Amino acid sequence: MQAPKYYSVNEIAEIFRRDPHTIRDWINHGCPTPHGVIKLQAAKLGKSWTIKDEWLAIFELRVRPDQGRPDLELE
Repeated sequence: MQAPKYYSVNEIAEIFRRDPHTIRDWINHGCPTPHGVIKLQAAKLGKSWTIKDEWLAIFELRVRPDQGRPDLELE
């Protein structure tokens, strides 16, 4: 069994080409979608947020269920 990968807010920001503040907003307040607000699950380690790879995959699936892994263009 492969060990889970963990991402920092900055790494997620690079993946989605968004500002790290946007990623923190997705964690704290959620990402608006046509079907409601979806929060990105994360764990706070000290002063930093950490996102597990499976949490990211679930977030992506919930935000864009009909597509693969496009850049999120949600405001």
